[in-house]
Amino acid sequence: MIQTELENQKITITNDDVSVIVFRCENSNIEILEKTSIEWVLDSVNKFKTQIVDFDANADEYSQIKNNLPTSKYTIVLYSFNPLLTSQNIDLCLDYLVLKKMKLIKLKYGYMFETEYFKQLPVVKEPAIFTGDGSEFLQIISNEDFSYATEVLQRRIVKYFMDNGVEFINPSNTVVNAYVQIENGVTIFPFNNLCGATVVKSDAVLKEGNTIIDTVVGEESVVANSTIKNTNIKDHVVIFPYNTIDNCYIGSYSTIKSYNKISNTKIEENTEIESFNEIG
Repeated sequence: MIQTELENQKITITNDDVSVIVFRCENSNIEILEKTSIEWVLDSVNKFKTQIVDFDANADEYSQIKNNLPTSKYTIVLYSFNPLLTSQNIDLCLDYLVLKKMKLIKLKYGYMFETEYFKQLPVVKEPAIFTGDGSEFLQIISNEDFSYATEVLQRRIVKYFMDNGVEFINPSNTVVNAYVQIENGVTIFPFNNLCGATVVKSDAVLKEGNTIIDTVVGEESVVANSTIKNTNIKDHVVIFPYNTIDNCYIGSYSTIKSYNKISNTKIEENTEIESFNEIG
């Protein structure tokens, strides 16, 4: 919501006053940290009503926008190849449009405008340009673009968790993908790779070198240098290094020592598994 005093007049805009058109372009399904480019764009505008429209590169851009105009007071037009957008930057550009009393501004990729004004335009002629933090407007074309976007988004993910009470020991050497959830009080050492719908619960410790995929790690559990998939690890579990665990349930207060291969197994509470076993 924008609510400000401008020339003694209060301007209030609610989320319902704004709609978004996201043009789905080529390469919109490129995955960055397990989320597609278009999903990252949609995240930046998820508080607004949004429609996704297939973009025809051979057709007139203006006509494609006009043919999909919403009924809301303001419209934002974005493109699916721009994954570094944030809601903060969208708000900054929207503030600029409204507070400057402009009818139309051009973003580096896309537009913001008063819907009724755009509807009546015969043609778009050199609108004012405003991009907020212009570094967020990145089209993924090359491998270098992909690497840069991955680095930026990974830093944002890590910062989000650090701001919410997660401790990273050398965060630049840890990969946390887009759908991972980490509760406060967790400590994560270097060279962890957290993927899929993984959940790490409060006060757990991930020592160096884990790959954890679609797994729940319970409260105050400790996992070290292991590969774990599709597993529910309950609270106060200790997993020593060099284990491979897949599709298991591990009850609370259990201990799994090193060099085990365990699959499709339910391990009851308070169980201790010695080293060098193959189970399942």
